[in-house]
Amino acid sequence: MIYLDNNATTKVDEEVLNAMLPYLKEEYGNPSSTYTIGKKVKEAVNEARDNVARLFNCKSDNIIFTSCGSESNVAAIMNAIRLNPNKKHIITTKVEHASIIETMGYLERKGYEITFLDVDDKGRLDLEELKKEITPDTCLISVMMANNEIGNIYPIKEIAKIAHDNNILMHTDAVQAAGKIKIDINDLNVDMLSISGHKINVPKGIGVLYVKDKRFVPLIFGHQEKNRRGGTENVPYIIGLGKSCEMIVNDNYKKTLEEKELRDYMESEIKKNISDVFIYGDLDNRTPNTSSIAFKGIQADELMNELESRNIFVSTGSACNSELAMPSHVLTACHADLENYSPIRVSLGKYTTKEEIDMFIKTLISIINDRR
Repeated sequence: MIYLDNNATTKVDEEVLNAMLPYLKEEYGNPSSTYTIGKKVKEAVNEARDNVARLFNCKSDNIIFTSCGSESNVAAIMNAIRLNPNKKHIITTKVEHASIIETMGYLERKGYEITFLDVDDKGRLDLEELKKEITPDTCLISVMMANNEIGNIYPIKEIAKIAHDNNILMHTDAVQAAGKIKIDINDLNVDMLSISGHKINVPKGIGVLYVKDKRFVPLIFGHQEKNRRGGTENVPYIIGLGKSCEMIVNDNYKKTLEEKELRDYMESEIKKNISDVFIYGDLDNRTPNTSSIAFKGIQADELMNELESRNIFVSTGSACNSELAMPSHVLTACHADLENYSPIRVSLGKYTTKEEIDMFIKTLISIINDRR
């Protein structure tokens, strides 16, 4: 099997799994318990929190463990509107993750005004347009740090400054950025930031919300996470997430540099051997592992199925939208010519090898030549 859909999910790292196993077996105490086995587990949870904080250069107290990136996103949005009950305007973009887009749709139905910023044909934002859309009624700006389909990296530091100059809260969905690009929350100065464990080689079911301000209205009420997120902590997965963050810090992003070299090699070889190729997104400013690549006249879903029949796995966009029989909202926002240039998304991971990429290229050339 050649797996090239790491933006959808990633393989669990062996070191992460080994770190988790004791907390699935022997160390099963509840971290809220006051006796010894509970306290021991609590200490492990706090150590994991410290490791997450180190990855983002922030204080451990600002880290809230959640169930996933989507929960973190929704909690951030609902926190912003509850802290600002008299403000009814939110600014976001047309290329956000479904958890953001659908929450905004719900709020629109409840009487909120939502501005969805346009992007250009490369998926880039115009910050002057953002400034023009701000009103005295704006309570939140939410812009993703990196796009899940085309890989674009957005200028979050600049957007946060614009938000704070206008006394507006700033949230960023960093699910696709975490572990791929360095994130210094002190430098970005965002108010809230979301990540998801299963994008960085941790099992599905754990996420993080960073919150700068001590004022926080939880999505789920309860005493855990310092009254910011109720529910007994998912200890094994928290331990796994902490281990993954520790490994990323220790590796100092060397793996991501290797992924970029491999991704660039792949695109170069494809363009050398296949005509009429188009790559979507801002090619000078994207995550190091992502390629949204189209071949004129070849439909992405058919190409994906052909590759799967040969045990090679790519996608046609976001896994969260894969069951919807509709064009990608990201590519639609980019004014993509989907009839002629329908892209597959190839996203590399820490386990992707050059031998796998060479086999993928060889297979791709064969399929497209046959179809053309």
